Amino acid sequence: MSWSSRHLLVPLSAVLLVLSACGGGDDKSPVCGNGIIESGEACDDGNRVEGDRCNNSCQVTTPTTDAGTNTDAGTETDAGTDQDAGTETDAGTEQDAGTETDAGTTTDAGTETDAGTATDAGTETDAGTTTDAGTVTDAGTETDAGTETDAGTETDAGTETDAGTETDAGTETDAGTETDAGTETDGGAIDAGTAPDAGTDAGTETDAGTSTDAGTTATLSALEPAAVFARSGTTGETIPESLSVTLSAEATTDVVVQVASSSPSVVVANNGQVTVPAGSRTAAVIVTADDAAGSAKATLTATLGGDSRTATVRVLGATEAASLAYLSPETVSLSSGQTANVTVTLDIPAAAATVVALSTTDNVGTVPATVTVPANEISAKFAFTAGASGSTGTIVATLNGQSVSAQAKVTAAPTTNHVVISEFAAAGPASGATGDNDEFVELYNPTNEEVNIGGWKLQYKKAVDGTYTGSYTLPTTARIAAHGFFLLARDTYQGTVTPDAKWGTGISMGAGGGHVRIGPNSLTASLTDPNVVDKLGWGTGDNGEGEAITSTPAKAGSFERKANAGSSAATMEGTGADAAKGNSYDTDVNSADFILRTTRNPQNKSSALEVP
Repeated sequence: MSWSSRHLLVPLSAVLLVLSACGGGDDKSPVCGNGIIESGEACDDGNRVEGDRCNNSCQVTTPTTDAGTNTDAGTETDAGTDQDAGTETDAGTEQDAGTETDAGTTTDAGTETDAGTATDAGTETDAGTTTDAGTVTDAGTETDAGTETDAGTETDAGTETDAGTETDAGTETDAGTETDAGTETDGGAIDAGTAPDAGTDAGTETDAGTSTDAGTTATLSALEPAAVFARSGTTGETIPESLSVTLSAEATTDVVVQVASSSPSVVVANNGQVTVPAGSRTAAVIVTADDAAGSAKATLTATLGGDSRTATVRVLGATEAASLAYLSPETVSLSSGQTANVTVTLDIPAAAATVVALSTTDNVGTVPATVTVPANEISAKFAFTAGASGSTGTIVATLNGQSVSAQAKVTAAPTTNHVVISEFAAAGPASGATGDNDEFVELYNPTNEEVNIGGWKLQYKKAVDGTYTGSYTLPTTARIAAHGFFLLARDTYQGTVTPDAKWGTGISMGAGGGHVRIGPNSLTASLTDPNVVDKLGWGTGDNGEGEAITSTPAKAGSFERKANAGSSAATMEGTGADAAKGNSYDTDVNSADFILRTTRNPQNKSSALEVP
């Protein structure tokens, strides 16, 4: 019988003895210390000594020097004897160190390192307190540290191979030793049982942590493509592309991503568990499709920790036929003899190799007689070769009596094969300093291909000067479309057309004369540089291209490059015949290539394309 049980039975027998002897009518005042339990006394052991479980007021107390201290547990008459703490039914009760199944093993309470010391189980800083191993079934609870269901279970700090295994917390050398949970190889990184333990640890960057963590910091970044297909009666990857989960970084150990389907028509293999192997970032989602099982379209949701991504899978009938969807691009513009790829796209992946018939109209060009879309693919490319200059027509694809088409136009070969300065103003219509600084430079691309002008330079020099002293570098993202424009302007520009880039105050032009030029980033400040792409000199300038433009426009006007040799100020402005034909005329003689506009007309990359 434990100490507390024996202690409660003794007072009860004494009370019965007194009542039987005295008839229950003794009205004398109780005397604490006479060895008799009287009215109001919970105990009377014949003395009034404090700290012996019956205090000097004859009330039951718990000694302050209990199991495990220097004067208590482990002495000859206390914890550690055959009848005291250390037996199977002792230390581990509600009043002793530990829980009901805790301290009380053969190597536990009663030794100098036992339960009850300042660092042992059951104390305020030990395993089992509110700051301990982190779960309700951890060290110090009813199923204490060291048992097979303790630290290391699925609800405990660490993974299945963590603290609490057969070689872990609770062995003969007790939790917290060199071989315990808390070593450098432990799942908690700092120990199971100390204040900063698995309750505040598991899941950190160095922890085994959760079932999907294992120490990595990778998160779920994508489930792509966003929409795919699966053919009924098949098991495998989706079509025409494989649906895959993607992590933010390479996994250091295998990472399991859970993928759920909204419809029984699409079942994810392996009970929805998609494993990204160590060293990889992606893994394919394998599905089984059955169009009779549920909705034909399923939403798949991939989840990893707090991250989730979705994609749709449409189930196709085993032999469901595809139809034509469209040709791309919708419009093809080429010079005579040039070739471009055109793509024919179906509405769903083809069940078998599908042959699509091709043709053109109005002698606009040539295409192959057919193009084949492979089985389980959704598109195929073919070549279109432009015919005679100036012709227009269509490219036609036909399948099972259905047709789709794209427009085709054959332009004249460009007379200029590089980006040019197309319009320019060194001053604006306003008077004074404001008008003088209302400056812009418009660029035009007369070629049939987009040109990357990112990092190019715009340079300026005074009318008579030895070097180009003003320079501006275009943004690295700058692009100019085929037959399109790009507008550069000073920060004090006042026009209504928004500039695509501003050069600030680094360039300040002279309305009466000067020079501007463009070229790649390798341009130097030298007057003669082979990297110059285009140059314009005006007014009193001494270094124009061929010959500078000697005259200057009115304040409201500008310099503009001609569309062709026959262009004039009348045909280039307003509704003139050449007003929308671009600015591709370049003989390398400024005075012959430009006209003076009476009203300036800057254009930017959002302006309509102008084909020569």
